[in-house]
Amino acid sequence: MKKCVLGIIGCGNMAKAILRSLSSDVFKHAMRANGIKFSVAVSDCDVNKLDEVREYVSETFTDNAELVSCSDYIISAVKPQTAESVLKDLDFENKVFISIMAGITIRRLKCFTGNTTDKIVRVMPNLNAKVGYSVNCYCVDGLNDEEEKNVEYILGSFGEYYKIRESMMNSVTGLCGSGPAFVFMFADAFVKKGIECGFSADAARELAFATILGSMENIRAFDGEISSLAESVCSKAGTTIEGVNYLKEMNFEDTVKEAIDRAVKRSEALEKSI
Repeated sequence: MKKCVLGIIGCGNMAKAILRSLSSDVFKHAMRANGIKFSVAVSDCDVNKLDEVREYVSETFTDNAELVSCSDYIISAVKPQTAESVLKDLDFENKVFISIMAGITIRRLKCFTGNTTDKIVRVMPNLNAKVGYSVNCYCVDGLNDEEEKNVEYILGSFGEYYKIRESMMNSVTGLCGSGPAFVFMFADAFVKKGIECGFSADAARELAFATILGSMENIRAFDGEISSLAESVCSKAGTTIEGVNYLKEMNFEDTVKEAIDRAVKRSEALEKSI
């Protein structure tokens, strides 16, 4: 059985979500079935943060260099603005370096790591990693097939993974990285209106959850244009058409597209500033 150590630099919210998923029995059994004995380590300068995740990891470090030296795969989960200072003195030779830091290109990552690695993965996850449903879009540079497959196992532990061109990363950031916030805003409006209608807060949340989840499953099972699903709920002179027509009058579709577009442009601006 081949041993493999994944080290995570930084112990913020996203790192914690990933650690919880990697510690699951399902992931460990899946890796063993593929001939890999997987262990996880994490480093952070904040000992209190390390205390919060000790149950999920085999080792903790306050020294990033020590973490890197004992790891085969390294995830950098630090803030993009601090990446250069955190990574510049570390040696990633013969390591697979995985970045979940928004806005930092593979070219810049090579500079930040002092060109000590030619195996880089850039990933855009999203907040839904907290519940194991992250959308993980990734691109690679220099990995062999086995290494890329192991990266997919890692990403698959806390969501779905999709390989894309790096040129699509800013679009993915606006669509999938920012997307949960837009969905949450819709759900929040649904709940608040439910309360205004006289439901308790708990009942309104349950109604919103059931309606949104059921609608998503409807989309998943449907091969046609999603707009036709909306039309199928409407009947002439019925109730739904009144609400749908209002959303159209208020340019609902264009508003959502513009929100995504602004997030994409912000991602592009961040990429240029780092």
